[in-house]
Amino acid sequence: MRYHLEPITQNNWRKIIRLAVAPSQKDLIEDNTESLLEAAYDSSYHWTPIALCVDNRIVGFAMIGAEDKQNKTILFDRFMIDQNEQKQGYGHALFQAVLTYLEDRFKVEHIYIRVHQKNEQAISFYESFHFALTGEKDPKTGKKLMWRKVGP
Repeated sequence: MRYHLEPITQNNWRKIIRLAVAPSQKDLIEDNTESLLEAAYDSSYHWTPIALCVDNRIVGFAMIGAEDKQNKTILFDRFMIDQNEQKQGYGHALFQAVLTYLEDRFKVEHIYIRVHQKNEQAISFYESFHFALTGEKDPKTGKKLMWRKVGP
């Protein structure tokens, strides 16, 4: 299997908005249409939306932004795998692919993630990639903050 990331373009954005999480996850993450609108119109964060692919097939979506060059941080804000593609190991491989992308392309020391307070499953998932809860909440969203140091 080949995992890779693609930019969102005029050729694939419709596939992204058709992706959806499982019904039990809908209240835990913004839908992809909202995310793409945010990426297009909220220029303060300089969002980069990303298609997550397995064997040239789009199976998920991620969004990064809010790079702070002074403090050497970046926000890995959205990560989802389509409900029909979950439980196949794609999430772990593609999450690692995004982390590698961040570490290779940005001069940051920490990567932050915002996670819904009730999303215990996501917290455990992120902890498996060495993210830790900061004890703080994002002032704009009220979501819990987690962070990870880049490198060894």
